[in-house]
Amino acid sequence: MDEKRIDFGVLDFDTYEDYLESYTTKQDKQYLRSHDVIARYLKLGYRATSAPYDAAEFKRRQFLAMHALRPKTSNDQCFSRFLSPNNTDPVLLQFKEREFPIYSKILATIVFTMYTDKKGSEISAYIDLGMSWANTTRQAYNHANWKGIYEGRAHLRPMPHHLSYRNAQYNVFYYTDSENFKVVHDDRYGLMFMHKGDHKYLPVGGHDNPFNRNVHRSTVISPKYGSVIFYDHTLRKKV
Repeated sequence: MDEKRIDFGVLDFDTYEDYLESYTTKQDKQYLRSHDVIARYLKLGYRATSAPYDAAEFKRRQFLAMHALRPKTSNDQCFSRFLSPNNTDPVLLQFKEREFPIYSKILATIVFTMYTDKKGSEISAYIDLGMSWANTTRQAYNHANWKGIYEGRAHLRPMPHHLSYRNAQYNVFYYTDSENFKVVHDDRYGLMFMHKGDHKYLPVGGHDNPFNRNVHRSTVISPKYGSVIFYDHTLRKKV
């Protein structure tokens, strides 16, 4: 890949599926029909002089393009500067990877994390990652200690003011809107979150949902945090 060339064209698409769709013709849909078959066909490069980016490269190219448009985003506001170069915790590295796109309003991310306290209670929460960083910066009440989290002295814990909070042992549930997301309880699709900026719905369940394309779900496992689920929503960009 040519690292010096910034591909601003990727900013025209909200999702990777939309990007692949731009390469699809009516004939593809008529004769190939299967979306998966069409996607594999396109990735071989038959529709253009070069093959389309794969999903990971598409995401990276979007970040590079937005960075070129917004070069003033300062690393001084990123708490990952406190992360030791020798720290290889997969969850912390995923937090770090999302700092620039979240601060640049390219991405909005919800994190699902859980832990078991000293009394044996299983506690979990959905956390608005961008708001959590903002609360730490402005020293909000009950803010997370992100400096300590990256340094390894503190732990990101579910708290009652997060988007959702659940203590299974005591059957305690709290739901709270954040700065970026509104909690939505849908009779058919269950718990979802609506982004307040572009009003897109983000489902968090694993079942079929017409809004699944609005969110990219990935699970990361680390010795310290166990399984953490990241729900990444690419924001509609105005260029």
